[in-house]
Amino acid sequence: MSTSNNKKSTNPLYVVRNNGVDVEEASGILELILKKTGLDRMIPILESFIQIILSQVESYAVFIEVKKMFDQIFNKVIEVIFQIQQMTQKKKV
Repeated sequence: MSTSNNKKSTNPLYVVRNNGVDVEEASGILELILKKTGLDRMIPILESFIQIILSQVESYAVFIEVKKMFDQIFNKVIEVIFQIQQMTQKKKV
């Protein structure tokens, strides 16, 4: 039986909530952290916030300012993801 289409992680990550009542699989370390801290519930709110901000862009000058703000946010997110990867790699060694 070919499992190439249905490959699963050899060491899946799980998040346990509600005193062991709810168990969810996480696809990666970032999703694990988001679910474990409860921040996964904030994603739809953040998406709505971004949509509201983008709907206010009516000129190039405003677009540039919004882009600067998003660039700063995404740079911080990338920095945090990189730090998480570094921490998880050190534990494997």
